[in-house]
Amino acid sequence: MKLLLHTCCGPCFLGVWEDLKTRDLEITSYYYNPNIYPEAEHNKRLENLRIAASGKTKEVIAATYEPEKHAQAILGKENDFPGRCPECYRLRLMTTAKYASEHDYDAFSTTLLVSPYQNHGALKEIGEDIGKEFNVKFYYFDWRPYFRKGQDEAKFIPIYRQKYCGCKYSLPGDK
Repeated sequence: MKLLLHTCCGPCFLGVWEDLKTRDLEITSYYYNPNIYPEAEHNKRLENLRIAASGKTKEVIAATYEPEKHAQAILGKENDFPGRCPECYRLRLMTTAKYASEHDYDAFSTTLLVSPYQNHGALKEIGEDIGKEFNVKFYYFDWRPYFRKGQDEAKFIPIYRQKYCGCKYSLPGDK
C-alpha cells in the first residue's frame, strides 16, 4: 500500500516509524506545515525531518510554505487555544489528502497522531471526513505509545527537538 504521511517534524516521524517499519507500506513523507512560524523554524524542522527520514521513506516531499493559508484557516480563533487547532489540522490534512488523491496514493495519515499534546479525537474525525471527500483512505493508528521512543531517537541521532507546536500563537516568550 502506498501511504502519504503528513509529517510535522523529525522526532514525530521517528516515533511513527517505530510502527510503520513493521508494516508492508511504501511511505512518502509529505511536509506541509504552513502553521510553523517563523519561516526559519519551518526550514529547520524540514532539514531535520530529511535527516530523520533518510533511508526510511521513498522520499520527502516539501510542499510550498503558505503561512497566509494558515492565517486564513484560523481567522478569528488566533487567541483561542485549543479552538484554533482543529482548523489547523483540517488545512494540513486536506492538503495532504488532495495530494494523495491526485498522485494515486492508497491512503494518507499524519505524524500528529503520535503526539500526546494533539487532540487525537479531532485528528481522527477530521482525517476520516477528508478521506471521504477526496476518496482516499485515512490510515488511522494511535501512535502515542511510540512518542517517547521517537523523542529518545531524536536525541540519539541527534536532531532538533522543538519546544512548541509551531504556530506563532504557541511560541514561548515574546511573540
